[in-house]
Amino acid sequence: IKDFMEKKKIVEKPLKDMIIETLGREGKSINELSKVLEERGIKKHRLILTGYLMALRDLGILKERIIKPAKVYSISQMKKRTIYQIIGEKAKRINEDESSDICLYALYKIFNRPIFMRELENSGVGSPKNARKVVGGERKKAIQILQEGGITVPRNNSAYIPDSNFENEFMQILLELVIDSYNIKNLVNRNVQQMKIDPI
Repeated sequence: IKDFMEKKKIVEKPLKDMIIETLGREGKSINELSKVLEERGIKKHRLILTGYLMALRDLGILKERIIKPAKVYSISQMKKRTIYQIIGEKAKRINEDESSDICLYALYKIFNRPIFMRELENSGVGSPKNARKVVGGERKKAIQILQEGGITVPRNNSAYIPDSNFENEFMQILLELVIDSYNIKNLVNRNVQQMKIDPI
């Protein structure tokens, strides 16, 4: 029964997660990967598995090397995170409950324009609690700026400006961004309580 339950847990995992777990650091050929997956209860035709691996390669999740006569797939380095993701994560570490408002404040200060809900979603936070909705010309101008930057926003997407002051939190985020960007953590006094330095 225990073996059955373990296999059931494995099968319930998404195939992408199974492949990443199975490949490990060194990577595997399609044949090697197929065998390991079969042992774990996942049976996929070689052509289907090959297509899936190629799709993961195209998405940048896997990298492909040719070691004759086989193709070897391994885990690619993570794509660089966006400014939205970085600020969202830092806002959450500062204060999870107020992360939406901290994130809104930081983005507003950096971009000097209203911030759309789509941008907050890209930051991994929810709707702000202390914010004013922006309409009319101000919103239209913000949409134009985003479009010029190659970002599209749905027509019904709300735009906000902060109604609360999070200047201290914003300064902490900026400080961490500078420390991360210049890789100077080893020069910083780590005994200061407010410092929560994590890599970008």
